Amino acid sequence: MHQEPFQLFGVQHIFTLFVCFSLIVLLPVYFKGKSSEAKKMMGVSLSALILVHTFDSVLNTFTFNHAWQEAFPLHMCDLSALCIAYYFISGEKMYFNCAYFWGLGGASMALLTPDVDFAFPSGVFFPFFWGHTLILLAVFYAIIALKERPFFKDVHRVIRISIIAMVIIYFINLLLGEGSNFWYLMDKPDGDSVMNFFPDPPFHMTVVIPIAIAIFYLLYIPFWIKDMVSKD
Repeated sequence: MHQEPFQLFGVQHIFTLFVCFSLIVLLPVYFKGKSSEAKKMMGVSLSALILVHTFDSVLNTFTFNHAWQEAFPLHMCDLSALCIAYYFISGEKMYFNCAYFWGLGGASMALLTPDVDFAFPSGVFFPFFWGHTLILLAVFYAIIALKERPFFKDVHRVIRISIIAMVIIYFINLLLGEGSNFWYLMDKPDGDSVMNFFPDPPFHMTVVIPIAIAIFYLLYIPFWIKDMVSKD
């Protein structure tokens, strides 16, 4: 079957972004005024959806003949999804913090510059957008419906965790061999992205790391502004 190539910011991409971000905002707002039991149930449901999607992604690795290394859910978006899923079950805030900074930074960029080759109804199109939408939906649900939030000290903690995780992921990439490119430490994404303008690997990380840290601080700015306003 002939498949149309994916067009970055084409009509289909823009329409998909509209649907995704509408769901990300509207569902948390809907549950904001619900009971604690309803909020808890929705959180558990989001955890279940994330875990089902993660398992389905593992199966799709073999279905679509991707490199077997991709079966491991070790990309930053995968880890942020697992963190927010565990947060809804355990209530441990550090998992929310990681999901917030990894998820908003990674999943939003993935939706805006998706690493897909073909447009819908390609078999990889829906799972890709659904998976990254789930991450943002879950994080915004925690913020809007559950009134969770990061603090400035959490930015530094997540940066430290990210650096440690990056070193671990790098060695996992080396261990798994060719085809393993978690956190894009070994090579740039196959699809079009801002990394097209970065130096060739491994020097692309000299740009990626400072930008990632800057994005973490930028993601905290809405809460910094809120705190400043509340003091007045």
